[in-house]
Amino acid sequence: MVKIQKISEIEPCLGFTEFDMLKKYRQSFATSELGCLHSLFPFSELARQMHL
Repeated sequence: MVKIQKISEIEPCLGFTEFDMLKKYRQSFATSELGCLHSLFPFSELARQMHL
């Protein structure tokens, strides 16, 4: 049990590049042209009305 506690203590210090890349992708998407278009159209509402 002590080993698990030690691993959980250092977990926030470990870097996972996959998560960093996903975060950067989401941030850059919001500022891109496609991201701007995506924010203008109510895609979730359209999908809900079409029962998707």
